[in-house]
Amino acid sequence: MSPPVRNSDNFFLTSCVALGMLFTTAGYGEPELTVSPAVAVHYQTESGKYYQLQVKDGAGWRDVGFAIEGTGEVYEEYHPTGEYRLISPRQEWVKVWADEFDGDNLDYRKWEKEENNYGGGNNERQAYRTDPKYCFVKDGVLNLAVYRDAHTTPDGKTQPYSSARIRTQNRGEWKYGRFEVRAKMPEGQGIWPAVWMLPTESKYSSWASGGEIDILESRGSAVHETTGALHFGGVWPRNSYLSHSYTFPGKDAAEAFHIYSVEWNADEIKWCVDGKQCMTRKKSEWFSEAAKGNPHAPFDQPFHMIVNVAVDGRFFEKTDQRADLLPPDAFPQIMQVDYIRVFQWAD
Repeated sequence: MSPPVRNSDNFFLTSCVALGMLFTTAGYGEPELTVSPAVAVHYQTESGKYYQLQVKDGAGWRDVGFAIEGTGEVYEEYHPTGEYRLISPRQEWVKVWADEFDGDNLDYRKWEKEENNYGGGNNERQAYRTDPKYCFVKDGVLNLAVYRDAHTTPDGKTQPYSSARIRTQNRGEWKYGRFEVRAKMPEGQGIWPAVWMLPTESKYSSWASGGEIDILESRGSAVHETTGALHFGGVWPRNSYLSHSYTFPGKDAAEAFHIYSVEWNADEIKWCVDGKQCMTRKKSEWFSEAAKGNPHAPFDQPFHMIVNVAVDGRFFEKTDQRADLLPPDAFPQIMQVDYIRVFQWAD
């Protein structure tokens, strides 16, 4: 092992050797020991400051992993041998979490599948099920599929459709940030895809006093537009909400992938579609009955992300849409997500 190389006052690289086990093709023989060079990266952090490790390649410096918020502790990581540097970004968004949906399986370190047969509180008509048929990753895209599959729970509750709902609860949660989703919507009437956020601990009591942020929702066959919303106020039925819609100037939500984003800070929440700002809500527009006198509540707590496709329900009350009117060959109805990325602002 060579001596450590000091790149800066708080950054060390140490050459080392990584050992791995390579088994014979038959799978029964003695394993062969493989050796590959590696480096141990050590760096001291300051609380509240973001750090990004980079490696040099043919195109220049490339980010390694996600930016890390300092805690005052020393971080230690192991990486393939190479030339590394540590930067501390300022006055920019830094990526702290993402799922690019590469590979062939849902990453359960980031997502949990939900099982729920009770209509989501909106008189929806789908059962959320965990079978891979309803939620799968293929060709770098997350697919959430709705089938006309009836499902009955042991207590006798039956829903005529089956779909999927996944969430990052206890795996990823954030207070403020930029949340970016690249997705393509289904276009069947009565089909309700959404990407949204709920508080993990719900400090300000239950819904909607604890808050809800809807990044995107698509109302069935009305794919010429997308909607976003905030839910807040009192516990249902004393809840309040603010919603808006955005009309696509070109290809609609089912014809093409679009980028939907929310930028959320203590004072405002802003929605954009394909980089175009479409709505901003100020803290003076929301409140929580459980936190009177706190102008930031309920949107001053960590929230986690949810992705789902519902069927029918209150979202369609003022329309004539109903999934039962879709022909059998219209299924599956599929929402596709290319990526989801989360950024934090580095001061």
